[in-house]
Amino acid sequence: MSNKQPERTYHTFNPANGYPAGTNLLYECLKCGKVIPSMPKDSEHCQCRNIMIDTDYGRIKIQDHAQVKLFSLPQPK
Repeated sequence: MSNKQPERTYHTFNPANGYPAGTNLLYECLKCGKVIPSMPKDSEHCQCRNIMIDTDYGRIKIQDHAQVKLFSLPQPK
């Protein structure tokens, strides 16, 4: 059994154009370190509330964009 983490591919995005979402996209908060899927089953937020995803209304709210990274993981084969 391997403890190796899958390699992350980081992406740039412009919040003025909306927040990317997809089954393989995740947001990483650089303030608290929490990683949140861009399309969680239930509403979710990081510990410091820099990233909040409201699934009921289909909204993503980010307080400090400079403290957030968007990345994807390799698709399972």
